[in-house]
Order: sequence, then C-alpha cells, then structure tokens
Amino acid sequence: MKSALTAWPRLATRKQLLQSAGEVFAERGYSDTTSKEICERANATVGSVNYHFGSKAGLYHAILAEVTQYLLRMDMLEAIAASQRPAKEKLEKILDLVLVAQASQDWQIRLFFRELTSPSPEFINYLRLDTSPKTGIIKQILSEIVGAPADSAMVDHCLLSIFSLCSFPFMADPRVLGHCVSPTSCEVAPLHQHIKRFILAGLDAFAVR
Repeated sequence: MKSALTAWPRLATRKQLLQSAGEVFAERGYSDTTSKEICERANATVGSVNYHFGSKAGLYHAILAEVTQYLLRMDMLEAIAASQRPAKEKLEKILDLVLVAQASQDWQIRLFFRELTSPSPEFINYLRLDTSPKTGIIKQILSEIVGAPADSAMVDHCLLSIFSLCSFPFMADPRVLGHCVSPTSCEVAPLHQHIKRFILAGLDAFAVR
C-alpha cells in the first residue's frame, strides 16, 4: 500500500512533464526548449526531466511516441488490416482516425505538423522506428485497391497524395486558407467527408483494370 502511495506522485509528475513539454515543444520546437523551462511550466523541481526521462532527448522520445500514437496507433492499424472488411472500407476507417486526430489541433498534432515542416534530428531518428511498419500496412491496403504492387511508384504516389489531402487543410493557417476558400468550406465534418470521397474517387481513377 505504501509503495502505491509513493508511486502516485511520481506518475503524476511524469504525466505533467509530458503534458507541459508537449505544449512547449509544439510552440517552440525541440532545439529552442530547455529542460528548466519544462520543469517550471510543469511546477516540477529542477532535474525532474533527468530523473524521469534521463535527459531532454529521452523526454522528447517519449513525446514523439505519444504524438505518433495519438495520430494512428499501431494496434488499431493492425486490427483494421486484419479485419474482413474490403480494402476500401479499411482505408476509410484509417482516414477517419487520421482526420479526426489532425482536426483536433491538440498539442500532439501541432508538434507533428511542426516536425513535418522543420524536422529535428530526433524526429528523423524516431521515424525509422515508427513509420515504416505503419506505411507498409497502408501501402498493402492501397495495393489491393489500385491493383499495383505495394512497392510500386503508383502506390507511393497514392500514399503521398493521401497524406497531402489529409494534412494540408489542418496544417495551413486559417488566415491563409481564408484568401482561397470561404470559412464554411473548412468546417471539419463536411471537409472530412469530402476528403474521403475525393481520395477514394482518385484511387478508383488510377486503379489497374
């Protein structure tokens, strides 16, 4: 009982460090954020980052794990791929997960977008561990839809097109989009459905007959 009581404050501090660090990293990036600043925002003692994560780099690795899990969890992706759904329905389910996450604009997504446009070395290293297995599954689903090999340029191009359509509307500053389209056109729910329909129609157009 005593060990559980003493462990709880440590877990609470760790959770607060992750939350505070995620917010600061999303605002300023990895290189411009210090462990001291994170501890101050988390109301934690100086040295808490090293105590719980070993270093700022160790903390950032934990942050990136949370970011990629927030965007698309591997276990959910594997469950979708293993289901008996047709390939198009599998892709729709994946798109639903990704679009809902990206539209949230939570710190996990803001940090993800920051890293896409100005990647830190830590993010590049992390991608080697996290991204390849996920993209491999998605490419196999796309392969079934378009009838081309999963390692083909066609499937790669389809993946890039999907990634662009799913990310750009949520990455771009609304003030920029406002010069191109009306605000109502950026409402999340109808935009979400339009992106899915556009992607599926595009895949149909490129499918090998």
